[in-house]
Amino acid sequence: MRLCVLTAVLLVSIAASAIDAPSRIAYWDLPTGSRIAYIHFKAASAAKQTPLVFLHGGPGAYLVDHPAIADGFYRDLAKLGFDVYIYDQIGSGHSARLADPRQYSVDRHVRDLEAIRQQIGAPQFILIGDSWGATLAANYMALHPEHCAKAIFSGPGLLEPGKIRSTTYDDAPMTKSAEAFFSHLYGNPRYRRLRKLIQSDPMAANRIAPDQEMDAQLDAFVQRSLPFLVCDPTHVPSDESIKGMGFWVNAMTAADMDRHPHSISAALLRNRTPVLILRGGCDYVRWDVAYSYKTTFPNSILLYVPDAGHAFGYDQPKIYSAAVKAFLLDQALPVAPFAGTSEPPRVTPKAAYGF
Repeated sequence: MRLCVLTAVLLVSIAASAIDAPSRIAYWDLPTGSRIAYIHFKAASAAKQTPLVFLHGGPGAYLVDHPAIADGFYRDLAKLGFDVYIYDQIGSGHSARLADPRQYSVDRHVRDLEAIRQQIGAPQFILIGDSWGATLAANYMALHPEHCAKAIFSGPGLLEPGKIRSTTYDDAPMTKSAEAFFSHLYGNPRYRRLRKLIQSDPMAANRIAPDQEMDAQLDAFVQRSLPFLVCDPTHVPSDESIKGMGFWVNAMTAADMDRHPHSISAALLRNRTPVLILRGGCDYVRWDVAYSYKTTFPNSILLYVPDAGHAFGYDQPKIYSAAVKAFLLDQALPVAPFAGTSEPPRVTPKAAYGF
């Protein structure tokens, strides 16, 4: 079993949200059956732009409980006239967990996103996806190209299963951390049967290892691994305390991608939506993954910044913010687009495994 790329980042019986919700959080009860937690930063200008929807990584990460430093960024975008929506995908953060883990799938996430577009009443929106969030956005765009005005992908996750042999660098500290996590997890007598049951009988696996228990395991793993998501571990926000990861949505969406690979390249090669791709030199996800977005989306720009990791915005917040704003407003980008065809040299992160 593998862990889907993370960032800092039906029998539809829905359980309560996993953690207590701050008062500013609202909820969408979608026609898909998903109860989704979100925060809306309202556009400050009367001349509203196309709304922005942020898609977090994972699957199983979250956005609603973001570090306080991010509030300024979202409010800056609202000052430019954009309605900004951040939400926790089903199975993670403050959103509901599904009673049947078999219902976590790429298709479910795409249907939720389309239901969110309809909920906010937007003919089009702009999608900003980090890591797996880029994968989700690409799958959405393959089905609903007319509803996405622009897209921004930061440290994008795998575009299409099977196209790239290995998603991550084997020697990367984050990869080693994930390997150690699973080795320790399945070495525990309580969880030894879990690996096979997730494939053969997910309901039984979920009864053995319920959401609250396994979410806490994933919380602890991601908390330990935060230094490996950046070039410089001092760039991780001091208030980044991980609580709200979704183990089962991660495991089952990854299994769905493996069992039912979605062939979306043909549709995306015809997609003329403007796309911005941000990729750092310290990213533990292989260069080929990000570059596949550049070669698939015909109207795309790739920005490469050596001193940035998978969590691009943590390492280079000024470049990230400036690039996002410039792309949204059709202004000059803060970094020259990457014009090469071969992989640039990898940059060694400062946090070695065991940090």
